[in-house]
Amino acid sequence: MATRRARGQPVDLRPQSSNPFIHVPFSRHDLQSVERPRGGGKKEFVPVDPEYRHSMLSMLNKAATRLRPDIESHPHVPGVLVLKLREECVAKSHRPIELSLEAGLTSAGHARIDEMLVAGNAASLDSLAAIIERRNTKVIRANLSTIEVIGAWDRDRRTSLGLKELRAEGRALLRPFRFADEQSTSRSLQALVELLRKVKVAFEPLPQRWGVPLLALKHLDRLRDDHFDALLGFPGIRHLLHDPLVRVGSTAPAARSRSKAQAIQLPLPDAQTPVVAIVDSGVSPTATVLAPWVVSRDTYVLPPDTDYLHGTQVASLVVAGRLLNDGHDWFPPAGCMVHDVAAVENFAARLSDVLVRLRTAVKRRADIKVWNLSIGGQAIDDDQFSQFAIELDALSDEFDVLFVISSGNYSETPRRGWPDEATLNDRLLSPADSVRSLTVGALAHLDAADALVTSGSPAPYSRRGPGPVFTPKPDIVHVGGGVHAPWASGACSVKVLLPGDKTGRNFGTSFAAPLGSAMTAHTWQALLREGGKGLTAKPSMVKALMVHAANLSSPDYSPKERRYYGAGRPPEVLRTLYDTDDSFTLVFEANLVPGRRWRKAPFPIPAALRTEDGKFRGEIVITAVYAPPLDPNAGSEYVRANVELSFGVMDDAGHLHGRVPMEGEAGTSGYEVVQIEHGGKWSPVKLHRKAFPNGCGGQTWALQAAVVLRANEPPLSGPLNVAIAVTLRALDGNPEVHSDGVRALNALNWATQTLPARVPISN
Repeated sequence: MATRRARGQPVDLRPQSSNPFIHVPFSRHDLQSVERPRGGGKKEFVPVDPEYRHSMLSMLNKAATRLRPDIESHPHVPGVLVLKLREECVAKSHRPIELSLEAGLTSAGHARIDEMLVAGNAASLDSLAAIIERRNTKVIRANLSTIEVIGAWDRDRRTSLGLKELRAEGRALLRPFRFADEQSTSRSLQALVELLRKVKVAFEPLPQRWGVPLLALKHLDRLRDDHFDALLGFPGIRHLLHDPLVRVGSTAPAARSRSKAQAIQLPLPDAQTPVVAIVDSGVSPTATVLAPWVVSRDTYVLPPDTDYLHGTQVASLVVAGRLLNDGHDWFPPAGCMVHDVAAVENFAARLSDVLVRLRTAVKRRADIKVWNLSIGGQAIDDDQFSQFAIELDALSDEFDVLFVISSGNYSETPRRGWPDEATLNDRLLSPADSVRSLTVGALAHLDAADALVTSGSPAPYSRRGPGPVFTPKPDIVHVGGGVHAPWASGACSVKVLLPGDKTGRNFGTSFAAPLGSAMTAHTWQALLREGGKGLTAKPSMVKALMVHAANLSSPDYSPKERRYYGAGRPPEVLRTLYDTDDSFTLVFEANLVPGRRWRKAPFPIPAALRTEDGKFRGEIVITAVYAPPLDPNAGSEYVRANVELSFGVMDDAGHLHGRVPMEGEAGTSGYEVVQIEHGGKWSPVKLHRKAFPNGCGGQTWALQAAVVLRANEPPLSGPLNVAIAVTLRALDGNPEVHSDGVRALNALNWATQTLPARVPISN
């Protein structure tokens, strides 16, 4: 039964290497067939009367008028309509799919959260008009009632760039449409290539893991006016985008120190030290104390295009963050070796160049599993995931690697303090919107009289989430250094190594990411078992452990705080793999398929967390991470599967009543847009947390998960693997929780193994 420790009794709340997290592998016996409740038929959201039909016909005629010249110029390429749906009709069960099929329209993906894209030729546009005017079945009326606006994917939607801007930049990225009809996609792409050659635009195809190639357009300074007009008139263009600059660099130059870095006396790495690949401006050959830790190099830029300044600082924190920073215990205690990828010039590089270099680099060293990117591009979009993020997601899947990315630096005015109610333009920089990657924001770690924020606060430069479509980002935070007024590095900033074996102080999210990378690499290393038997470490599993550790070590942040803190700061690698005495953690792997639910019941509840009347009294912290199918052509619906997760109490009929999250909590019910914004629907990272100080009744607890797919998403090629970490812990420091949890688990006779295969290295 739940008891309080005696007054004055010491409780060690540090993770114990005798309390490893316990891994529960997937078992087919945990899958159960489940029939989802059927809706009550198609609902007519507004009256589809003659006036309504007339209004829709008017909108369609205007859209068709804008599309017809482009369709007539390219008769083998469909034009694209935009169907803007009512807020209450965004869920896939309400979408006008039957209307589109009957008209002969094919899916062209999705744009904003309420925009469905359909493609067709002149005949299908005429067919749609006839259906709107005359068809009166219940299904068609219901479909028509979901549409608020009919528009055209015309030149204004294809690009916001003008000819003058294109000529000035000289380069751009072109993303073609991928239609549901593969034959239409093939014809469209062939016609586009022929057009580019005709208007004399040089281009380089950048193969994509999902869908048609991205085209890098070059020498646009030579583009004629009439050729630009012809290009914009091609209906198969989804987006003509900037080829943005990717930059390295912190928010301010490092303040140099006169002290020699050799005084640090870095230890030599041993054979078990993991390797982090650092994609940056390169590690300086003159940083000799780092030389034993740089195990390999892959060089794409050389002086004078780089002075190695930024890459050397980043590498020094991967290698010796705590040693450089006077033993401050917020820094990881153990460093990593470095694979140095000099891929970004000091000033900036074009994204298309970086993507080619990055793909080449990862392909060469796919044996390295953690890749640090302290680089950034443009501010992210509300609805569209960046091309940089999409490429990182693809590389992660293709090579089974995990990218650790800085959230980006905000250095504009007004300066942000903390707490601060100001609304600033400080959203993440790409590729921090990558859904597969671990995105890291920055904290201040030292106080100073003239520091802009206090220790433990989000750093004034650390950019915030959410990502596109309210995707929760950053995932975690780590030390990036404090800022002295008005905007300078100094004693409260991070100490780093500079070229020439000098040390200095600097600040930026660039320095939070490598600390996260070092922890991530050690976590991954600790999971590896000799001979590869048992658990296979996956990026989603390692990411889940990092996020879960941050969640366990941080307060229950408000929604606004989470946009800066993410799940919080993971304090040390032990915390990602081992329990304190007052907590009990199980890490599950679930392989989900649509139409079946995965359930673990009865869930082992430590006796120390049961009150005398059988209630659960304690806190429940759950983190789930998975790698859903992705589709760049789907716009805001880029993430194509959602995992529905629930932890709660079963009744006598075997029905689960959710307690974490509680059924009916904000964001877990209601309109689709509300679930996305407040409930994290479609987010590949789920964070659930609930404390029950007064107890929660229920004898049999269970953990349950199921997967649902987007509209028009084909069947999964295989089960969706989900890593789920569940921690039950005391509210009063009861040291019997872990041992009681192990006893309760053993009584169930589940197949289990300890999660870490070895205790992480610690200097």
